[in-house]
Parts: sequence; structure tokens; C-alpha cells
Amino acid sequence: MADGRTAGRALWALSALGVAAILATIILLLGIQHKAVTEQRALEREAVVGAAEERCSLLQSVLVGRIDQTVTNHPEARSLLQLADEVRSDLADFSMLKEAGQGIQLLVVDERLQPIWPPAAGNDRELLSCAQHILEERQCSRVLSQNPPGNGRPRPYLCYTCPIRRGGHLLGGIVIQKDLDFPLQDGFAALNRTMALTVILMQAVLLLALGAIACSARKAIAAAERRIAEEERLAAIGNLAAGVAHEIRNPLNTIALTARYLERLIGRSTLDAELRAEANKSFEIVAGELGRLTRTLDDFVVLAKPTDLALRDCDAEQVLDDALALFAREFDEAGVRLARTRAGAAPIACDPDRLGQVFANIIRNSIQAMHDGGTLSVTTEVADGRVRAAFADTGPGISPTNLHRLFEPYFSTKRSGLGLGLSLSLRIVKAHGGTIEAANQPSGGALFTVTLPIRPTASEATHAG
Repeated sequence: MADGRTAGRALWALSALGVAAILATIILLLGIQHKAVTEQRALEREAVVGAAEERCSLLQSVLVGRIDQTVTNHPEARSLLQLADEVRSDLADFSMLKEAGQGIQLLVVDERLQPIWPPAAGNDRELLSCAQHILEERQCSRVLSQNPPGNGRPRPYLCYTCPIRRGGHLLGGIVIQKDLDFPLQDGFAALNRTMALTVILMQAVLLLALGAIACSARKAIAAAERRIAEEERLAAIGNLAAGVAHEIRNPLNTIALTARYLERLIGRSTLDAELRAEANKSFEIVAGELGRLTRTLDDFVVLAKPTDLALRDCDAEQVLDDALALFAREFDEAGVRLARTRAGAAPIACDPDRLGQVFANIIRNSIQAMHDGGTLSVTTEVADGRVRAAFADTGPGISPTNLHRLFEPYFSTKRSGLGLGLSLSLRIVKAHGGTIEAANQPSGGALFTVTLPIRPTASEATHAG
């Protein structure tokens, strides 16, 4: 039953890991897509409003020039209403009136906002509503919205007003209303929606696959527990983990490729440097998390398959020193002092990468155990044809209830650990013909000991022959 619970925890850990990665990826990608579309639309709206303001400003300068000439010729006038006939005459042949067919309406009013020119039209109500800004006696432009009859889409327009003054006295003003043609759809938003739908569908398929794998895996574990011994049962659990890892790896690659594609797409599609920088930072987070998840899956695969070693002649001292060098920064940051005692030349036949992984797991665990700093003593000895590497830390030691379970797959006392490091280390050391042991020191702290066979020297091999 204990083994069944261990396998169940491993299965749930893998499932939760896959689901968490899926949800985090969906939320992050959809958030980036939404922000990019919002920024793109804002830039397009600004461009449309800017072009409309430029056209209205040009038209306003022509109209004001005509009306100012008329006002100058009648210094006694106190209102444009008194000059209504002349204003109508001056603007009757106004060539820019053809703009009215391009979404532009014009209106000239007196100081009481009474229409003077052009003749009354059906849209005077909108223009007069816009003319209220003339009473502020300053030139201004505002983007407003008109609700059409029925349930039609609100129509945005630019309200451009310019007062006509003489000697600080308001005579009237000009109203220019320009319809704004904001795009309802854009290719960038459509593409992002398509990519979002693709990502969601892909994750839904992956979730179904994980569910199917979990159901079949639980049945396989139950059957294995009834038929086989401890070693075979652990192998079945390892094969299960490898199967889940294989099913997760391909979608993870797809997620990574999709994220990189969206990163390049956003980089080409937006001119906002701040948005591009934020998107790049977010995609770096995605890449980092995907890399961490891939490394975890690699550990599951290594645990499941046979330990194949690329053996060659090595010096155990050198392999150990190389592993310690990788943690130089961690020693400083954790306030851990390294005490190193060497035995001299220790020739062995080993796979230096795999053996270095064993040493690295032990060193990492020792550093993490010494939360407030301490000393890690690493000692090598050669005796009886074997080399012995001992790692003694000054941490709190190992709980007696956990000591016999340290090398079980999926057992971990760390909240974020999956319990694979020491079980992998045990398999690697056994494949080298060695042993690995864990104990508590009488003075406190944990002691890990790795023992490996010495490679015979040339004279010893000749004597033995």
C-alpha cells in the first residue's frame, strides 16, 4: 500500500505539473495577445484622429480667412448675425463644400449659437450640440459618439470648433464635424485570436491525453503491485513516469515554438518599443519555465531507462573538484565554507558526467540543508582497492523516520522537490559498481558516503595476469 501511495503521488505530481504548465502558458499568452491588440488599436485610433484634425485645421483656416475679411470690413458689427447675408454670399461659392460628401459637415453660428450658414439641414442638431464648445471661446477638438436610431453601432466623430472674436468680443464661430472611420477588424487582432484558439485547443487535447494516461497508469500500477516484487514495481513506476514525460514533451516543444513565433510576430507588428520589451520579458519567463519543466521530465526519463554509462579512465579527485567548482557562487551566497581533504591520485573507470551528477546532487542538498550557513567537509580516501568520498555538513541532519527512505523514488522532504535526485544517484553509483550511504554524524549534520572501485594500475593488472 505504501508503494501504491508513492506511485499515486508521482502520478499526481506529473499531472499537476503538466496542468500548471498548460494553464500558465494559456494565461500568459492570452494576456500578451490582449495587450498587443489593445495597443495596436489605440495607435490606429490616434492615427485616424490625427489625420481628421489635420484636415479640419486646414478647412478651418480657409473659412476663418473668409469670415475675418468680412468682419474687418464692418467694424461696427457686434455679431455674425448682423453680417449673415454677406457671410452667406462669401461662402456660397466655397469650393471645400464638396468635403461634405466625405463625412465632413460645416456650420457657422452667431454668439448665441444661432445657425447662419449653410441652410438648415437634418444634421443641424448634431452640429449645434457640437457648437456648445464655442462658448468656451477657444479652439478645441473632441472625439464624440452619436447613437444612431435603433440598435445600430455608435458613430464616432471629431467635433472641431473655432470661435470668431474681435477685440475680445465673441461674434460667433465655426463648427466642423468629421466622421471617424475607426477599423472594426484588423488582421493583427484576427491572427492573435486564431493563435489563442489554437493554443487552447492544443492544451485541451493534452489535458484529455493526460487524463487517459492517468487512468490507464493507475490500472497498470495496481496490476504490477499484485504480480511483481519491489524492484519490478519500482521499474513499472519509472516506465509510467517515462510515458507521461514522453506525452508531455512533444506538446511542450509545440508550446515553445508557438511562444517564439508570437514573440517574433509581436516584434514585427508593433512599433511600441515598451510593448516589445514587455513582451520579450514575458516570453523569456515562458522559455525559462519550459526549460525547467523539460529538465524535470529528463530526470523522469533517466529514472525509467537503464543506466547506460560511457566509461573511461578518470581521476575521482578531478571529477569531484569539477563538481565542487560548479557551486562556487552558491557556497558564497549561502555562507557555506568548503573544507576539502584529498587522498591523492584515485584512478577509476567512470562516466564523468553521470558521476558528476551524483556529486552535484549531494553537494546541492548539503548547501540547502544549511539554511544559516555552515561548513561542508569533503574528504576522499583510498583503501582496500576502493576510493571513498565523504560529504559531511553542519546542518540539522536527517530525521530518523526519513533516513531509510532517502533513496526511494519520489520521496522528498522539500516542498518543491519531486524526490528524484538521490534515487537517480543511487542507480548511477550502483551502475559503477559502487555504493552510496546516508547517515547522521554524532556531532550533528548529515554524512553521505560514495564508495567506488579503483581501476587497477598497469603493474597490478600484469601481476594479476
